[in-house]
Amino acid sequence: MYGSDFLKTVPVNLIISIVIGLLVGSIEEVPINLIPDALIFSLAVGFVVQEIWLVQWQGRPGGTYERELRDYTNRMLKFFDNKIFWTLGIFLIFFTLGLIPLFVSNAEVKLISIIRIFCVSVILTLGLDPIFGTLPKKDGTTTVGALVIYGVVVHSGLNGYPALALELNNHINSFSAVTCSSIVLTYLLLATRWAYIRNLCYLMADGWESFTPRIGIPLLIILAPEIPSFLEILSRIYIGS
Repeated sequence: MYGSDFLKTVPVNLIISIVIGLLVGSIEEVPINLIPDALIFSLAVGFVVQEIWLVQWQGRPGGTYERELRDYTNRMLKFFDNKIFWTLGIFLIFFTLGLIPLFVSNAEVKLISIIRIFCVSVILTLGLDPIFGTLPKKDGTTTVGALVIYGVVVHSGLNGYPALALELNNHINSFSAVTCSSIVLTYLLLATRWAYIRNLCYLMADGWESFTPRIGIPLLIILAPEIPSFLEILSRIYIGS
């Protein structure tokens, strides 16, 4: 099953990531101030495409994950009366939380700001949706643990993105630097979400051979610029100065 899943899902996430990377690279320049609007908008679209392509299409009758999606949906319906209503509610919560700092700040409220908040809410809702699959188990440790790990991966990816782009720009042109860093970040987020869907929703355990290409390698790449500072901190821990 792993080999079949690998060949069907990794290329999908990679294709989405490459398209987003090329799009962002053609628009944005280095240096990058945090996460640019173009990447946020593209990521939201990428998450929606992944949901339609890998989750809904592969979970259709006759699809690769028909049984897994059906069983997951049945478990969720025992916990929530209406999963769509629940998902929409989570989205509205994230959207409202995003609007609050925008309206209370001195920043001018622009349409582009509203669209960015909308896209961030879509990313957060779809990104956290697989973790909701742990709720029917009524195991707080599993749910909180999944949230923490997912938060660490997302935080590391978002923090490492500008540093990776700047580091690559020292060796290649700005288009290639932004494109490559955008591909790595997008693939990391999409692959992590898909791994969570498989593990938490479809109850399909992934071994190291699945973790390494999906999450391990892109996470290592995006954290590469931080390795020297990490080694410095580690040295201080050992020798005390």
